[in-house]
Amino acid sequence: MTALPDTFMPDGPLRHERLIPQHYVEVAATSRLRRSAMAIAGASALMAAAGLWLIPVVPGDGAMQLTKLALSMALAGGGAFLLPIRAADAGPEVQIDTVGRRLSIIEKDASGRIQSEIGYSVDTLSEIVLRDGLLTARDADGQPLIALPVGDASVEAAILSMLSRAPR
Repeated sequence: MTALPDTFMPDGPLRHERLIPQHYVEVAATSRLRRSAMAIAGASALMAAAGLWLIPVVPGDGAMQLTKLALSMALAGGGAFLLPIRAADAGPEVQIDTVGRRLSIIEKDASGRIQSEIGYSVDTLSEIVLRDGLLTARDADGQPLIALPVGDASVEAAILSMLSRAPR
């Protein structure tokens, strides 16, 4: 028989049964390459919409003029839709002060203004674990607080250093 620790295991076999943390941040679905491809496609569609009017049409051919108008409007609309695509908002901003041993969750509205800021001392959290590139934390009541992917090695090293130090 093997004894397993009673901890939050995000990659465990019961992943579908776990509670979703209050602040769960998914990995951004759009990569830099994908955003660049979308921007190029948007710019190309806008240029095609304008370039469509360079094609000569037989004078008096109203159906062709309407077809060009409809096609250029569709291309311009699609290009205008694809052009401003940027990184999707991945949720609230999480700041970790490794020196002060503090975790802050900052929620912003669509215009970037701060709506709320909640701070937690790392020492008062019931659990904070960094495993397999995923930082998870539970508040003092044991409720899931955050699940945050950590991809940068220097950030991961700083968090591990903070977790290994004894509280002041």
